[in-house]
Amino acid sequence: MNVTATLFGQMITFIVFVWFIKAYLWEPLTDAMESRTKKISDGLAAAEQGQKKIEQATIEFSTRIDQAKTKASAIITDAESKSKTIVEEARVSAREEAQKIAKTSAQQLEQEVNAAREKLKLLLLMQNLNLKQLWKKQGYQREKRHKRLQRHQLNN
Repeated sequence: MNVTATLFGQMITFIVFVWFIKAYLWEPLTDAMESRTKKISDGLAAAEQGQKKIEQATIEFSTRIDQAKTKASAIITDAESKSKTIVEEARVSAREEAQKIAKTSAQQLEQEVNAAREKLKLLLLMQNLNLKQLWKKQGYQREKRHKRLQRHQLNN
């Protein structure tokens, strides 16, 4: 066997093999590799976009949390000031009510004192009248005795 013929046969076989690969396998393999490359690059791009969205969401979340804390603080401050106002109004109202009650009580007490004084005056007047009547009676009885004694002495 001749080396040249072997070499020539191997070259022809290699050319047929390359033509076969190019005609039937090369296109599907390159398409599959390009498709796989595209999927991988799309996946990486999607992962980067997802990471960016996560970062944006984290920033937005922290901003909203800060806003919520600020609003909550404002609401608490407002509620505290309203409660202080309500308590102060209640104190003022209670003081006014206490003053009204004290005034009413003082007036009632004054009326009761005046009524008691009037009763006392009436009682004193009645006692004075009773005493006067008693004195009159006793005076009349004294006069009677005195006259009797005089008559008795005159008769004796």
